[in-house]
Amino acid sequence: MALCLGGFGAARAQMTYPMGSLQGNAQFGAFPQVSINCTDYTLGPGVRVLSPQQRIIPHQQLGGIQAPVVFQLDATGNVFRIWLVKPEAVAQLQVPKAPGQCGLFFSN
Repeated sequence: MALCLGGFGAARAQMTYPMGSLQGNAQFGAFPQVSINCTDYTLGPGVRVLSPQQRIIPHQQLGGIQAPVVFQLDATGNVFRIWLVKPEAVAQLQVPKAPGQCGLFFSN
């Protein structure tokens, strides 16, 4: 399923995210699973996923979407809020990157 991430102006590029937010690249699996920077997370109860236009995306439409995101974790480590970000706006984000496990190979 395709999701349109287009159509937001300069005001959205300057969006301020809440303290404690992190950024990364997300791949949504079957609800409630999401992988961000190759780290698996669970979408918490009442999670809100917002499009670049600040519209709520129903969880039924998330499976298979890959997109840059800004997200927040709750006290139990579940994701409770996600903002999808247009790829061209990632360079302007003033949000720390989430730790990840992509491309790590351990050898003895």
